[in-house]
Amino acid sequence: PLAGIAGAAQLLSMGLRAEDRELTDLIVGEPQRIVKLLNQVEQFGNLQPPSKQAINIHDVLDRARRSALLGFGAHMTIIEDYDPSLPYALGDGDQLLQVVLNLLKNASEAADKKGTIRIKSYFEHSFKLRRSDGTGQSLPLQVEITDDGPGLPQDIKGDIFDPFVSGKENGTGLGLALVSKIISDHGGWISVDSVPGRTVFRISLPRAPKDLVPLEES
Repeated sequence: PLAGIAGAAQLLSMGLRAEDRELTDLIVGEPQRIVKLLNQVEQFGNLQPPSKQAINIHDVLDRARRSALLGFGAHMTIIEDYDPSLPYALGDGDQLLQVVLNLLKNASEAADKKGTIRIKSYFEHSFKLRRSDGTGQSLPLQVEITDDGPGLPQDIKGDIFDPFVSGKENGTGLGLALVSKIISDHGGWISVDSVPGRTVFRISLPRAPKDLVPLEES
């Protein structure tokens, strides 16, 4: 139906004066935006459980960094600050790549022109997630993505991981909700600390058990 609406509007625009095409352009553009939203909703609903294995989180971060610099983040400076001794994480590499790409994309779009993003990894042995049922899990592997953009709007800062909450004009509010769901499905934790000039998204992940780690790394 949306394709039909857009197609009909394009045909109508052929016989209109330039000043009247603004309305048909709107009719063409809005269905395209609806399709984009529906695709994101479908992606959110069809997300499969993570296929967990031992992964080198730095491989994931490097893939995301290279992809960003070749596309949406070409105007940004991305700095690596990795802990080379970081052990293997337990997770789904493809899904975690999507998480990092989403965070890098948000940081890139927040910058007015050029900006800087820092990707940092480190080990924090004492970090544990305590659940409401009293159980807990150690999440020692930390990844921080920091940008120097304007920061999150104050009125949505506490709800930024909820679906349909967005600080961007015409944003769908599903990108960070998807990020939160993926990290939750990994048994991990994500948080954000944001003030003007500095926004930090922190991801905490479990360490891979020794029986999954490649022999040369175990």
